[in-house]
Amino acid sequence: MARTGADLVVECLTAEGVELVAGVPGTTVMDLIDSLARQDAIRFVSTRHEQVAGFLADGYSRSRRGLGVCLASRGPGAANLAIAVHNAYDESVPLLVLIGQVPSDVVERRAFEEMDVLATFRPMTKWAVEVHQVARIPELLQRAVRVAQSGRPGPVVVSLPLNVLQGVADGAPARRYRPHPPGPAPAAISEAWSVMESAERPAILLGGGAAGDHRVGRGAAGDHDAFLALAETMAAPLLTTWLRQGLVPHGHPAYLGALGYGAHEVSERVIAEADVLLAIGCRFSEFTTKRWTLIAPETRLVHVDIDPMELGRVYVPEVGIVSDARLAAAALLGSAPTADRSARQARLDKLRAQFEQAVHTVQDAPGTGVGSGAAVHVLRTLVERDDIVLVQDAPSFGPWTARHLPLPRPGTFFGSAGGAMAWGLPAGMGIALARPGLRVVTVSGDGSFWMVAQDFETCVRERIPLVNVVMNNFAYGNTRDRQRFAHEGRYLGVFYGNPDFAAFARDLGGFGRRVEREEDLGPAVEEALAQPLPAIIDVVQDPMAGLPPGLMPPAAR
Repeated sequence: MARTGADLVVECLTAEGVELVAGVPGTTVMDLIDSLARQDAIRFVSTRHEQVAGFLADGYSRSRRGLGVCLASRGPGAANLAIAVHNAYDESVPLLVLIGQVPSDVVERRAFEEMDVLATFRPMTKWAVEVHQVARIPELLQRAVRVAQSGRPGPVVVSLPLNVLQGVADGAPARRYRPHPPGPAPAAISEAWSVMESAERPAILLGGGAAGDHRVGRGAAGDHDAFLALAETMAAPLLTTWLRQGLVPHGHPAYLGALGYGAHEVSERVIAEADVLLAIGCRFSEFTTKRWTLIAPETRLVHVDIDPMELGRVYVPEVGIVSDARLAAAALLGSAPTADRSARQARLDKLRAQFEQAVHTVQDAPGTGVGSGAAVHVLRTLVERDDIVLVQDAPSFGPWTARHLPLPRPGTFFGSAGGAMAWGLPAGMGIALARPGLRVVTVSGDGSFWMVAQDFETCVRERIPLVNVVMNNFAYGNTRDRQRFAHEGRYLGVFYGNPDFAAFARDLGGFGRRVEREEDLGPAVEEALAQPLPAIIDVVQDPMAGLPPGLMPPAAR
């Protein structure tokens, strides 16, 4: 049979090191799926919804094994991907999004399921491009791969009209190329030290940009060393932005927690009192900065980011450095002046003692069923194991882990800060597929989990041994708490019924356990991990279970 544009697409993906594509079959991508079926270098995972395919690719990219790729057909299939694409754009996660399109000869005739793909996705991508000639597939598709992973990473959409996928191909993939990330200007490093050495109360804030680049073959090992060494050299507390607490080991004496919703008072105080703040790969988001009120106007800022557009976007720095985060940290370390920092160190030691006390003081809320504090104690035993990766979805349980779950190693915790519900299960699938030697445990709220629960069947079919811990309070807990405090307890639309999630798991051929007593949770999780099937642990909580005691939901704004 003649070699087609779809065959050339697959050859280009293979040349770029792509190992997995997730998607839903559809009319305009059937030739591409057929091309994938006729080779064995790239695995195709068929999901039950395009949103799941997008979040699965997101998790695969975050694992840093390689670039996550997702696939959808035209129109409705493309629209179903939009939530995952938007979330990846907001969180700077590299994705390659392949979308089928109607044939070029019927464009603008309102053909069946026709959509202006480029206009739809341009606002939420680094780049959106449509390929109009088979011969340009290598040029544009392989450029898309580079764009997604270089600079500030993000999603790229490639629209592939049916006639291009079906056309005769006689070209070949281009040479694979990756640009080296930028390093800091020597003058900027010198200026940074002149500011930082004047500080009495310095602080270091690491954002998602400090996680390292996403080039294939780069692992997490050692990525945190330069940041920890810099904190030691400066005798400065080190914190992370919201849901990025997996960047560094929490046992390090300079670590003072993660900012954002549910942060400890001592963590916020460190930033509020800082006279100099070194921010690395940080975008100063709403939650991290308490809606841009946490950083004092007089704080002197040294800001490092690979994207020059981020420097001065929210806070104008005294020194702005355009650089890869790790290269900047290494350069700062290499030129660190010798100085007496004993006063800083004494202050840091006191702050660290206060932080440790706050982390280990877990006060559970009253109620029936399994308390969130008890669940945190079970998760603590899990993260101590070197074969466990924890994925935190976006429920109201999140502040519990942010406050009370010490992480002994970096790279073993993933959380979504983009706000999209239903991220946890699919992202966990992607991480599990990327890291087959580890066991991935997701923690989701029941509302978030049930939005994508149909793809537990995909876990069974594809033999993905994901363990899903579902905190089941029969409510959209975050919205319920807003109605409770801001609307005088006028509840509407936040309580609902749920099936027996454990029975649901067993019906689909997986492992399921329903837990209604705190003492049964640990054994149920261990039982799930001891067998090879995907699992659901249905953790029944009080219908009012939610935030840690004393924590109020942020006001709607």
